[in-house]
Amino acid sequence: MQIFSKKRSFKKEFRRQLRMAIMAAIGFTIAFAWKEAIFNTFQSFVSRFLDIPTGHYLSQTYTAIAMTLAGVFIIFLTSKLLRE
Repeated sequence: MQIFSKKRSFKKEFRRQLRMAIMAAIGFTIAFAWKEAIFNTFQSFVSRFLDIPTGHYLSQTYTAIAMTLAGVFIIFLTSKLLRE
């Protein structure tokens, strides 16, 4: 019967989507936990390098720029290393 196969198919897809949602939530939680540590490390480096107080708005701006450049470099590097 076609109704039962659709019901099984729906349950299977629902479980798959639920697992993906849970994994995404855990991934976002982990990323949020590391955000502060990484940001503070970059901010400390930028503040020392540019001799700007840590709480200053320029320190946060330069830190965001440094993190963006580091992220772009890591993406570029991994795309080169993981090329097929």
